[in-house]
Amino acid sequence: MKTKSNIQELSMQAIESFLCQNKVGVLSLSDGDAAYGIPLAYFYDSGTIYLTISRKGRKMGFIEKNKKVSFAVFKLPEAFGTPGNTGWTSVICDGVLQNITDPDEITFAVRAGEKHMGAPAGAWEKLLEMVLQNPQDSNFWKIAGATFGGRGVEDEKIEFEA
Repeated sequence: MKTKSNIQELSMQAIESFLCQNKVGVLSLSDGDAAYGIPLAYFYDSGTIYLTISRKGRKMGFIEKNKKVSFAVFKLPEAFGTPGNTGWTSVICDGVLQNITDPDEITFAVRAGEKHMGAPAGAWEKLLEMVLQNPQDSNFWKIAGATFGGRGVEDEKIEFEA
């Protein structure tokens, strides 16, 4: 029986810092019968996770049936599992997936993407111009109404009772 662990809850400040430092997470979808997880690059800015999602493939069937999603970002040390390398950090965001079709919001998402991915301002200008030609078909999405939670540990230690 587990009796004690050194896993810590992350503060919102630590969650935001973690999300700003990482670039890939797993989007989890459900159509009511099955679950589906997709690894995706993301952008984080001002409490919002932004994603680019193609309008093709299996995921769109799930999204059409249920826009409630969970998005997980995690980090493990390179030598995870070896002595002294049992730390980890994870953040989970729950919310509703919303397609971004407003031109101003698309522009904001593009600029957030450039910044988060370390690209110079304006580097995605051609992409922005292309998307703004048909904003109703945008591949930019955000997780709206998001709630965030996170946990982490530097060197996990769990004590068990006999």
